[in-house]
Amino acid sequence: MDARDNVEALLMLQPIAVDTGSPNWEGRLFLANGMLIAVLVRLDTPEYEVGTGWFVEAAFGRLFGISAPIFDTLEEATR
Repeated sequence: MDARDNVEALLMLQPIAVDTGSPNWEGRLFLANGMLIAVLVRLDTPEYEVGTGWFVEAAFGRLFGISAPIFDTLEEATR
């Protein structure tokens, strides 16, 4: 195991409004060690088939291209 894999990341969620073109605008910038790794958007309108929760609107770096589920809570999303 590489020593870098044994270091805990400092994770931060910064509130931000996201222009999604829908009523779902509540978002969070998800940062790890000061670098933006994802933008999460809260889905809370009933017209979505996927349900409500936190959706990965955009992902960067190692998370780029992931297929993530809808997370019930922000705590679940950060895991």
